[in-house]
Formats: sequence, C-alpha cells, structure tokens
Amino acid sequence: MSKSRRTTAVSDRARERIQRQRAAERARRNRNRVITGALATVVAAAIGVTIAVQSGKAKDPRPIVPPAGAIGDRQLVIPVGNPDAPVTLTVYEDFRCPGCAQVEGILRDTINRLEDEGKLRIEYHVLSLVDNIVRGKGSKNAANAVAAAQDAGKFREYHDVLFANHPKSETKDTFGDKNALLALADKVKDLKTPSFVAAVNEGTHDTWVKEVQHTFDQQTKIQGTPAIFFEGTDLLKDTGHPLTAERLTRIVDDAAAGRTGTP
Repeated sequence: MSKSRRTTAVSDRARERIQRQRAAERARRNRNRVITGALATVVAAAIGVTIAVQSGKAKDPRPIVPPAGAIGDRQLVIPVGNPDAPVTLTVYEDFRCPGCAQVEGILRDTINRLEDEGKLRIEYHVLSLVDNIVRGKGSKNAANAVAAAQDAGKFREYHDVLFANHPKSETKDTFGDKNALLALADKVKDLKTPSFVAAVNEGTHDTWVKEVQHTFDQQTKIQGTPAIFFEGTDLLKDTGHPLTAERLTRIVDDAAAGRTGTP
C-alpha cells in the first residue's frame, strides 16, 4: 500500500472515531437533560408538598375565641382582681419560662393577698414565646388550658398550680402533653369538667393564644418574660431594688393610699 493510501485509511478511521465520540456525547447530553428535567419535577413537587405542610401548620382556620371576661383591644388580656382596685399591674408570662415560675414562687401569695384585699388588679398577657425559641407545644397548650380555666372562673387557681408544677427548664416540654395539663387540673376544685377537658383537648383557644403572641411580636419595648409593669415601668428591671414580696406590698400600699386618700 502506498503512503497516500495508508494516510487516507488512517484519516477515515479517525473521522469515524470522532463521529462515534460526537454521537455518544449527544446521547449523553440528551440523557442528562431527561434526568435533570425529571429531578426538577420531583424537587418542585417536594417543595410544593413542604410548603403545603408548613402552611397547614402555620394556619388555623378556626375563629379567634377569647376566654370569658378577656379585656382590651381584641380581648387579648385576662384580668384578675377587682376592676375598681386602685393599683393595676400588667404582667407578661409564659408557662414554660423558668424565670416566670421563679417570680411567681416569690410573689404569688402576696399578689393573691393584695387582690383579695381589693388593692391590686393584674392584667395578664399569656405568651407562647418559649415554643418559638426551643420548639415544642407546652407554652401554647398551657396558655389554651389556662384560658379554658378562665372560662370556668378558675384562672387564678389553675395559673398558680401550673407555675407551682413548672418543670424547672424551658427545654423540658412537660406542658406539651395535654394529659399532664388535665392531671394538674385535678388540683383545682371543680375545674375538671367535661367542657374544660374538651377545651384542652380540642385547643378551643389556640387561635387566641396565637393572636396574643403575634401582637406581642409586633412591639419592641418588651424583649422577654417575665415582665411586670407598674405605671409604665418594668419593676423587674430595677436591679438595685429586687422585687421582693415586701417591696411589692410597699409599692401597692403606697399607691393605693395615694389614690384613695387613706393615710
């Protein structure tokens, strides 16, 4: 075979090899496009399902049901005490909050006494803040349960029982178990009625609880719980004067005397 023929044969084989490589590359690209399209469809479907699930969790179609006797704008506040009491404290609490439980342990008896004497009224904002920080349902479930106790005229008693049985850590979601909340209701006389049990289990006031927290989230003055306001000042922020039972009594007595004219 002459040199020119050998050269032509080699060139033909090279062209055939190149053509086969190009055909294989086109086939590979086509397969990748099909696979990519299928994956995109699957991912889009998965994202759609995730969004749908999250939206389902975020939205509760039920109407907002305030507890009986709730006051204020959109009835988001639960009052305790004589409405004509000369002194009113505004309290922000979360039933999963250890600090709230500690403050309640120190002040509970004094607050109850001053309320019974007609000197003090408390306006409670019941929050579910901790659920949004460390996850869980204890704040929400407890707030719903205490709202149900308000319906039964047993808010103060059940409120005190919940804080007296606080799990001591916000990471321990004891109140996330509705059976635990119902068991504690046994400690309050005449509270555990069929209507109370149904309200706890069905989350009758869940949307109200969510609205209370949503309203709290819109403001910036209060950063957390507990907070106890008297005449626009958080009494717990005065580190130089801890809010002891004695100090609270003095504040209320002095304010009550000034407003009633009693010496």
